Amino acid sequence: MTAPAPFAELPAAPAWDYGSLSYGLEPLTLPATGLPLPRHSAGQLGRAAPRVPRAWPSAIGRRIRAINSDGVATEHLARSEDPAELFGFRWITGHQVSFVLWVLMAQALDDHAAGRIAPEELAETLPLYVRGYCAMLLYSGSCPTSVYEDVIRPSMRRQHPGFSGSWAPDFRPVRRVFRGQDGLPDVLPDGRPLAEALDLHRHVHESIAARLVPGGLSLLRQSPTRHRNTRLLNLIYDNYFFTLRAPVSWPEVLTQLSRRLVAIAQDLTVNGVDGGFPHEEAPGPWQDAVAGCRARLEETLAQIAVHAPAQIQARLQATPAERTA
Repeated sequence: MTAPAPFAELPAAPAWDYGSLSYGLEPLTLPATGLPLPRHSAGQLGRAAPRVPRAWPSAIGRRIRAINSDGVATEHLARSEDPAELFGFRWITGHQVSFVLWVLMAQALDDHAAGRIAPEELAETLPLYVRGYCAMLLYSGSCPTSVYEDVIRPSMRRQHPGFSGSWAPDFRPVRRVFRGQDGLPDVLPDGRPLAEALDLHRHVHESIAARLVPGGLSLLRQSPTRHRNTRLLNLIYDNYFFTLRAPVSWPEVLTQLSRRLVAIAQDLTVNGVDGGFPHEEAPGPWQDAVAGCRARLEETLAQIAVHAPAQIQARLQATPAERTA
């Protein structure tokens, strides 16, 4: 049986090329969770491989940096005047990028445990992906509190009254890393970058929670429903975030990531981090750390765009059928 092909074309330059319209959404196709991604190719899945040039990771990184420095022409992407449209796009797309980062982290952890990569590579890779997730937390949660309360939170409640981030399937394999329960910063050759990235994650998460949910009550805590069919809750969560599960090759995962990183960079350049709707951050001990993460947001996107494909391609040695020279 032919597996359904994810939409995995590299974005065309310099126009907006995402979601078929400005601030549109795209489904994300990821493998089933719980196992490392197989080494199969698109051809083995019964479909053509994505056509990507050999140097596409560095090209995407340069494009993101050029978008940040040179701007985006109005005819390619106009400012959004609709907060529901803009922040709805950010909420879904930012979460999708987070899912890919978690998959990449889980693969790196599995490769390290199996001796396929050196501890030094893990020590370089994990902090970047943790910082990338911090950037996506800031991006997804950049909406004003009123938009979160009136638009985003009700949209989750419509899916399930107890809708919860704890249902995210791809977070389970990396949960212990974020909670500091695996002791990695103490066993890596240089654990300081990871420890610092995890501290940043704690600050960013606390700052967003303080601003968007000042009462501290999540939908899950407010809901009397305690249905615990994990598989069903995973499906509900994936469905809300436009995420499908199917056999998929690494180039297909990574080109889907590239599409989203470029679209996010274009949005940030045109609309700014606050989307044109300024709001004050909740005061707290996190302010300096959050400000630094926000200032490096676009550069973090560019670094991930280069590092993720290079890491996977170098280790798994994608066959010529997976690439076009």
